Amino acid sequence: MSAFERLDRPLETAEVRRAINDIFTRLEQIDAACDQGFPLFCTGSGEAWKVSASGSWLGGFWAGLWWLRAHCSGRRSDLQQAQRMAERLRGQLNCDTHHRSLIFWYGAGLGARLLADPLAEELTEQAIERLAWAFDPVLGCIPLGREMGGGEQGDSRLSIDPLAATLQLFALNAEPRLLGLGRQQLQTSLRACAGTGGTWSSHARFDQGPWQAGDVPGNWSRGQAWALLGLGTGARLYGEPFSSDAEKARRYWLGSRGLLVPANRLDQPQGLDDPCAAAMAALALQGQAAGAVEAELLRQQAGQLLAAILRSADFEAGRFIGHCYRTTAAQEQKVESACGSFFLLAALLAWTGEVDPRWI
Repeated sequence: MSAFERLDRPLETAEVRRAINDIFTRLEQIDAACDQGFPLFCTGSGEAWKVSASGSWLGGFWAGLWWLRAHCSGRRSDLQQAQRMAERLRGQLNCDTHHRSLIFWYGAGLGARLLADPLAEELTEQAIERLAWAFDPVLGCIPLGREMGGGEQGDSRLSIDPLAATLQLFALNAEPRLLGLGRQQLQTSLRACAGTGGTWSSHARFDQGPWQAGDVPGNWSRGQAWALLGLGTGARLYGEPFSSDAEKARRYWLGSRGLLVPANRLDQPQGLDDPCAAAMAALALQGQAAGAVEAELLRQQAGQLLAAILRSADFEAGRFIGHCYRTTAAQEQKVESACGSFFLLAALLAWTGEVDPRWI
């Protein structure tokens, strides 16, 4: 069978189930290799994992992988592993970073949402409290903060990466005050990062005046995928005009990247591609499909993206080397990471119906 025929063949339930099981097995291998540390990234088969005691911004995805496995397996051992990883994130609650949303939605919120786990619920409540406290009424949003890469200007910067996670956290218990903060976060993100025609910048800076986009709107694929996830969540929670914005961003993705694994940056077509961004887009498409007139088409499009990933050299026996990651100040590489594996697993589980993509 030719490469074209492999990609053109519809995604099959058997290959999805095989991939899910392989990822679940891979979690055990990674855990054994990391000696209780949080896995950050691995550059390839046979290479050692870079680990972190605290987890950095990726720690929540590692716990999230185990929450998903516990949800699917029903095994107490998987639940206990998820709980252990979540508890070890507790020290991140007071970090000066908006990435707390990523850490605690995926690292604890999923346990609260999918399993009603008391530990996860307690951590999630604490994270929500601190995120609400960090909301800056002058900026109209939670700023990026100075830790985890925010730097000295972090108090006046906005990142699109944590948008979906922030909205999910603020909506978890349907409290009107928190839902209001979520709407403001979404509105400010639109003012700061939305370009024309559905394009989005990944970050912006406020300097006593209008927000200034930090990169070319629509260029960075993973930034555009973060926007897709955030807008899909915003559309579900708040309706119009965010539903129209979500549709525009989706149409821009399909028009600029199609249903293949996209270039990491569109202005570097000969550079790296980013399968992680494709997995995120597949999850976002399935989330937007819920209740949509074109639901079956969106599901088929998500399936094509997932097929392109699973049938590529980036995915083998549960190992997904598909996350473009800055391994040094001067170098970006495709690596295996908890973030990449999480979004691929979540998109696959959404495709089988084992999780609701609107709540991931």
